[in-house]
Amino acid sequence: MKLLVIAPASRYQPGHFGELLVALADRTVALAREAGWITTLIGMQDCGDHVWHAALAAADAVVLLGGHDVDPRVYKGRNEYPGSGDHLGTADRRSIAVVQACRADRRPLLGICRGMQLINVAYGGNLSPDLFTAQTHRLPDGQRGMLDHLVDVEAGSRLADALPAERLTVRSSHHQGVERLGEGLRPTAWATHDGVIEGIEDPDRPVLAVQWHPEDEGAEPDQLTGLLGWLAAHIRSTEAPRASA
Repeated sequence: MKLLVIAPASRYQPGHFGELLVALADRTVALAREAGWITTLIGMQDCGDHVWHAALAAADAVVLLGGHDVDPRVYKGRNEYPGSGDHLGTADRRSIAVVQACRADRRPLLGICRGMQLINVAYGGNLSPDLFTAQTHRLPDGQRGMLDHLVDVEAGSRLADALPAERLTVRSSHHQGVERLGEGLRPTAWATHDGVIEGIEDPDRPVLAVQWHPEDEGAEPDQLTGLLGWLAAHIRSTEAPRASA
């Protein structure tokens, strides 16, 4: 059986946003189990170091989920910016360590929303803390739900292998995004209306990430399933020994 570690930023945040994080993580778990995975769910801010170390050591693959804005200190960004809110620095530093471990031992890794941003930071890239076109990537403050928009996917990319379509309708809720791409990564999807990077991958390792939310209940039903299938296929093709967690 395949063991999948699913890692949101936190499981214990207040208010509607905290409820949304729990719902997205729970839906990811449910769809993964339907696809035959054994799952372990850990909040990266909430657990002790020994918990995430042990989970990573046992994992066949990892999914990094969304959460708060990435702490600007981890990519040397400015502390104050439009829309700035709480940061979970412990979760960010731990998640970056997970990315680096997966990169080192070629363990399949999927990043979603904040997970994609942290993959980029772990590879040495940085983020735009508040996109100029943020209003087209999330609903206004105070409104619940996500915003639909179109994404163009590069033909022949790993993302196209997982989701075989040149253009996708996706669910988004973010105001940050990739600015300078990390070394060793390449972009594979862009928002149709403004060119914001919506997908990245490592062409030499099984690392793939999307900026949108395929795990949202309103998303196209095959998107998360396709991405999880991509992870499973790369477990079978990964033969390099793992580094110690």
